[in-house]
Amino acid sequence: MLNPFREDYDEESDYEDSDEEQEDMEDYKKGGYHPVKISDVYHSRYVILRKLGWGHFSTVWLARDSRTKAYNAVKVVKSSSQYTETAIDEIKLLTKVTSETKS
Repeated sequence: MLNPFREDYDEESDYEDSDEEQEDMEDYKKGGYHPVKISDVYHSRYVILRKLGWGHFSTVWLARDSRTKAYNAVKVVKSSSQYTETAIDEIKLLTKVTSETKS
């Protein structure tokens, strides 16, 4: 795998040309995936650099925090309410794990 942090990184050469490697484009609709593009900015802070992966209810993107210059993973969940509930459960779990790790 190529280093995604390098400026000359080419996302296309890092993936196999396979339908299994990409989410179904038909799922980009109301209730489905949200279209995210390289260089999009979220919360006036997180600049999207490349896609890290995707799953049943979300896509995950490598982003750079324009304030701290740190790299972060940004998870963009499908917009259907059933996925929102799952994402909230995941946030609660991660918050609990993080707070217990710090104690």
